[in-house]
Amino acid sequence: MGWFSKLLLPGRLRTGPTALLPARPDPKTLLAVAQLADPEARTDGDDILAGGSRVEAPVELTGDVLAKLGVPDSDTLWACRIAAEGPLPVDFFDKSLAEGIAYRLGGWSLCQGEPLDPAEEAGDPLVYLSAVPEPEEILPVLAEALRHADAVDAERWPDGELIEGVVHVPVRRGRVADVYAGADVQVTIEEGHRLPPAAQTRWPYLTEIAIARVSPVARTEGTGAEDAAGAASGGAADGTTEEVPSADAAPGPLDGHADTNSGSDVDATSDAGSAADGDATSDADSAADGDATSDADSSPDAEDAPGGNDAEDADEARAALLARAAVAVTLANELRGIAADSRGFQLVEPADALPGGYA
Repeated sequence: MGWFSKLLLPGRLRTGPTALLPARPDPKTLLAVAQLADPEARTDGDDILAGGSRVEAPVELTGDVLAKLGVPDSDTLWACRIAAEGPLPVDFFDKSLAEGIAYRLGGWSLCQGEPLDPAEEAGDPLVYLSAVPEPEEILPVLAEALRHADAVDAERWPDGELIEGVVHVPVRRGRVADVYAGADVQVTIEEGHRLPPAAQTRWPYLTEIAIARVSPVARTEGTGAEDAAGAASGGAADGTTEEVPSADAAPGPLDGHADTNSGSDVDATSDAGSAADGDATSDADSAADGDATSDADSSPDAEDAPGGNDAEDADEARAALLARAAVAVTLANELRGIAADSRGFQLVEPADALPGGYA
């Protein structure tokens, strides 16, 4: 690489989309990850072509370039820039491709100067369907896959009907066709989506598909049907997806930057959990012996030691993601669809939804 290319490199990587990886990826592994998003992805010299985008060969980044990118605490990273081939990919596929590659290889993504740790934004599992399923077709599947609801929350689901432990809400407004809710997970059926590469390979004769989005019931505030319709008519309808912050990932060198993803949702249960934890902590502190407290405060590792609640929250977030992914995989198998994560990477089994699976 010439000196002029090195001079321009930080700017090209910063505008991205770029996947920043902690180790040089094996070419076969990188191709396998790209084929999760586009089954027809193929190599082109040292690069990979996937979904109208080019995944450029990894480039080693060292201290001076990393400092210009705002990553001063790492000695070496490997960058895979994603470049559009011809017209820009629809639905920001190039950005999703960079995030999905980073998610599976334990790295970070960079787009227009905005760093992102994808492991903190796992998102909702999806199921691509050739058409909106009839309630008689999907209800028996969900009755087996979801934890049953005890009753219909009339305030939340005014038009809901409880059928074999599943609340069915026919919306038929905007892109949302139906909402199905169990005790803690809801499935929102949206129609009229453009085909992502994985769906285009399966159904080349279609121009639009339906998507089943598997999300936590606790996230939505207000009436569920109205909020589901609003979500589908907003960013999710244009190819962007609502994300669920996950505590699975360890902090990386980009954690010092502010999170600029304004589309992220916050689980409503986290506030309640934080309040409960705060009360419990204050009670314990007031009951603790003064000498023991001072000894703990004087310990040099007292501030750095992770709290027990953080580990529990991480385990709960991981379990919740696996539960939603299991619902998506079950729906895909039973309804002849395609299970995918929020960035369009296919899921064969629930564990595929966890970060760092190919690292």
